[in-house]
Amino acid sequence: MRTWSPASISERNIETYPFTGEWERIFGNPDIRFSTLIRGEAKSGKSTFCAKMAQYVSQFGRVLYVTAEERINSKTLQDRISRCGVTSENVRFAHVRDLNEIEKIIQNGGFRFVFVDSVQHVKMNVDQWTNLKIKFRRRKLSWHLVMQMGENITKYKHEVDVLVNVSAGVASISGRYNQATAVRVFDDNQPSLFNQSTI
Repeated sequence: MRTWSPASISERNIETYPFTGEWERIFGNPDIRFSTLIRGEAKSGKSTFCAKMAQYVSQFGRVLYVTAEERINSKTLQDRISRCGVTSENVRFAHVRDLNEIEKIIQNGGFRFVFVDSVQHVKMNVDQWTNLKIKFRRRKLSWHLVMQMGENITKYKHEVDVLVNVSAGVASISGRYNQATAVRVFDDNQPSLFNQSTI
């Protein structure tokens, strides 16, 4: 098995995303394959966080947003897209719960970011997700998984780079790229993430 010296590791060219503003404060400049686990109670702001993030990262490449919980013709999904300012044609939504179908969409879509909302609704376990990461490793995919409270995250939290815990509209973030921080996802039912309101 090959080994590397400290110098050879230091000299490697690591591709990162040049995040700015509040997204840089949250994530720093993450590796292009970075992954997050976003969890919280129902109606806590998880999907709002993801919608805003999907819009932001769409400047770097195509985004697949698997909305397994909500149908495409759902009023709540339509309202969230509008309130969160998701306008980029690079963000593509798919209402699907079958892992094989998700895999086919990724295979043919030229995506760089994949949001799965939620893990429970597609019945995806950590081993299945790890296998997908390995299968698409050359695509340099960045994965973002939404999980409802009550699930055991022990295995997931060791596999993802960033943990986002959302409670009552506040997202607390900790991970490998930056110091732990928190941001207000929405206030008074106004999902305007980073509206000059930070914790």
